[in-house]
Amino acid sequence: MQLTFALFLMIQFTAIAFCEGGFFNRTCKAIKEQHPDAPSNTYSIVTESGKCIQVYCEMGLNGGGYTFLHPTTLSVINDLDIPQMFTDKTAFLLRARRTDGTQPYAVLKQLSEFSFVPLKIGISSFESFGGPVNAGHIGSPYIFFGFLPNSLASVSAIQGLQVNGVRISYTHCGSVTASHFALFPNFKEVDPGNAYYPDPVYAGIFSNVRDNPSGRVMPGDYFMFGEIHFGGCGCYVQTNQMKKDKGVLALTIGFR
Repeated sequence: MQLTFALFLMIQFTAIAFCEGGFFNRTCKAIKEQHPDAPSNTYSIVTESGKCIQVYCEMGLNGGGYTFLHPTTLSVINDLDIPQMFTDKTAFLLRARRTDGTQPYAVLKQLSEFSFVPLKIGISSFESFGGPVNAGHIGSPYIFFGFLPNSLASVSAIQGLQVNGVRISYTHCGSVTASHFALFPNFKEVDPGNAYYPDPVYAGIFSNVRDNPSGRVMPGDYFMFGEIHFGGCGCYVQTNQMKKDKGVLALTIGFR
């Protein structure tokens, strides 16, 4: 018999042992499908490898069902856990935490000419993609969100992404094949790199983020240090540099 939503919520707030007992869903998307009126909130899910983890589920924006991983989770899951949680490889959901307390969002997609290319998620890995700069500074764990793999990023003249349906493109230059966002918990408080190239993609992203209609915010501890790297000639920026011109302190990205 299908659980009522009230009972489902009661189970969500009981001891974590229930998670190990199999009462919990596997993804935020599954919760949304089974309980269409489920609110955006923190939930517990069971990963493919049997780990019980806490996530934030965004149930409203862009149709809902987006899973946001807590920074502490990145140390206990791996790439084998991702396919269960990441089945819609057409969109990511970005949220930025700003100095004014707001958390604008953006739906990120491939440019239309690359719509056939699935988006990529890696847990401290970036196979077939250009790697994050701060993997060499901050190190693992981190979560990688890739757009174009090396095979395309190295040869395609026009690259970029869509941000809330707006095309943000640039002409690739040089030999750098980066096409990603990466988020780092940075538990050891290591100094990141200091490169800063606020080229067109950076401006395009933050000119097209939107405030969510409700003004509802996520828990602040789901946000992390982030880098955004597109190009040669797209942009390279880090959140520790975004405060001065965009008022951005940290980023988080959801998927479904």
